[in-house]
Order: sequence, then structure tokens, then C-alpha cells
Amino acid sequence: MQGFVLEVGEVLLWLLAQNIEDYQKQLEEINRLIIENQEKLEELKKQEKSILKELSILNARIQLYNEKIQLLKLQVQKLQNELDLLNRKKEELTKEIEEKRKKLNTSAKLLYKIPKENMWSLLLKTGSFYTSYRIEVSLLSVLRYYKNLVNDLREKQKQLEITQNKIDITINTLNLKLKDEEIALNELNRIKQEKNNRLSRIRTNKTERQVYLSELERAKQKLESIINELSKKKESVKKTTGISLLMPVNGKIVNDFGIVYDKIYGTKTKNSGIDIQAPKDSPVRAAESGSVVYVGFIEGYGNIIIIEHSGFYTIYSQITKISIKKGDNVIKGQEIAKVSDEPMHFELRIGKEAVDPKPYFTSQF
Repeated sequence: MQGFVLEVGEVLLWLLAQNIEDYQKQLEEINRLIIENQEKLEELKKQEKSILKELSILNARIQLYNEKIQLLKLQVQKLQNELDLLNRKKEELTKEIEEKRKKLNTSAKLLYKIPKENMWSLLLKTGSFYTSYRIEVSLLSVLRYYKNLVNDLREKQKQLEITQNKIDITINTLNLKLKDEEIALNELNRIKQEKNNRLSRIRTNKTERQVYLSELERAKQKLESIINELSKKKESVKKTTGISLLMPVNGKIVNDFGIVYDKIYGTKTKNSGIDIQAPKDSPVRAAESGSVVYVGFIEGYGNIIIIEHSGFYTIYSQITKISIKKGDNVIKGQEIAKVSDEPMHFELRIGKEAVDPKPYFTSQF
């Protein structure tokens, strides 16, 4: 059974190593994901900081444009008020010009439309040519006054129109500038909205990364704990007190634990368990409640079942008609297989060490 013992020992070690290796691979993958997500999280933080800086600059520019637009609107309003005032003055001048023009026409009629004989009559009535001359001169002076007054008013009207045109041009120029500023402001607001949307996406991604990173850290701690426990199980030999086993087969022990002497070949071998002789198809029962961690076949040695218990393993081989599978939980005394043509081999392993199971049998089959 020496070869068999080595094979079973290798299987046990393989089971422990395989579990640890699997968890270590998972831990390596989680560590890789943690590093990857930390790098991505740092990149997201940099992007967030960059966008916040850009938004700060944009807000300052937007505020500046708003102030410029407000100032332009005030200038336009002020010019519009001046234009309204000029329009009122222009209307007043037009009315005054019309009044003075009427008076000028009236005076002209008095001077030029009176018949000539009336002038001589007036001269005879006054009795003085000088007096008549004075009257004519006075009328001419009145005509010149109104004419000059009308001309002055028309000149003022003309100047008002020039000023009005200048103000109109200035208002149009300011309105064009105002429109350009508003277009620029709208573009800045559009860019700001895009950056705010991007910032929102970055922050959402950042939050998701942080949550994912926390989950990875928890998974890492859990795996480290599992690996630590498996390592302890693999490396330490647990105390044997408290183990109570059921004799797995109702039969006779034909090969004991320890050194076995072969009378036929004259050789000595180490048996890491016991071999129990029993009739074929006799039931093989679980020596203790536990979890099935291995069911397989080793060429030349038959079928094998390995059950994990609290700190130790039991091994059953040279069996047939296995009725359980890997992952099953079994209870003490549950039938798990049948005895084959060969003596059924049974082992007890505490940690890595194979120990004599006989002292731990507290109940018979």
C-alpha cells in the first residue's frame, strides 16, 4: 500500500494547495483590479480638478461678458433717451419754425402787398416823408428778424438731425456689438453646460469606482482571511483530542497502521492507514460528519473518497458503487460506497500527518 499512501498524500496536499492556489490567484486578480481602479480613480480626480479649474475660468469670463452686456445695454438706453429728447426738441423746433414762418409771411404781405398809392396816402396823412420812411424801415426790420430767426431755427433743426443720425449710428454700432457679445456669451454658456455634463459623468464614474474599490477591498480582506485559514490548516497539525470516529466497515483489520511485513516477498512497507477485510458490497459508511472534497480514481488502487471534517480528513479507497459526489455534506454513519473485491483502505489525517485511526474509533459499525 506504500504507493497508494503516496498517491493519497499527494491528493490531500493537492486539494489544500489547489484551494490556496485558486484563492491566491483570485487575490492576485483582485489586487490587480484594485491597482487598476486606483489609477483610474486618480485619473478621474485629475479630470475633475481640471474641469473645475476650466469651469472657474469660464464662470469668470461669463461674469465679465454679462457685465459688458449690461454696460452696453445701459449705453444704448442712455443714447435712446437722448434720441427721444432730440426728437421732442426737433418737434418743438418744427412747430416754432412753422409759427415764425407764418409771422414772416404776414409781415411780408403787409410790406409788399399794400398798393403803392396807399404809401403816398400814408405819407400825406403823416405829413412827413421821414415818418413814412421809418414805417417802411420798421417793416423791413421785422421781415429780416423773422427771416433770420427762421434760418437760425432751421440750422438748429439741421444740427439736431446730424446729432440724431450720429446717435442712431452709435446705437446701431452698440447693438451690433451687443449682439456679438450675446453670441459669445451663449457659446460660453454652451461650453459650460458641456463641461458640467462631463463633470457630472466623471463624478458618477468616480462614485461608482469608489464603491467598486470598497467592494474589492472587502473581497481582498475576505480572501486573505480564507488563505490564512487554509495556510494554517495546511501547515499546522491540529490537536487530536476530541475526535470520535465510527468504524467505516463492519469487518476485520487485516493490515494495521505503521510498518507492515509482507511474508511472501519478505519486505517491509509503511501503511498510513488500516485495511479492513469485509464481504463484497458491504456498506462503507462515513466515519464522521463532514464535506466531501474529493471523489476520484487512482489507477491500480481503485476509487477514492476524501471527506473533510473539523480539522482533519478521512480517506476511503478500494471501494465501489460510490453514492456521493464532491461537494456533498455527509453525516456520521451515512453510506457512501460499497466494499470491493479488495480490503477496504481507511486513513485518518490530521493536517498533513497520517495518524493511527484505531484510538479514535469510539463506536463500531
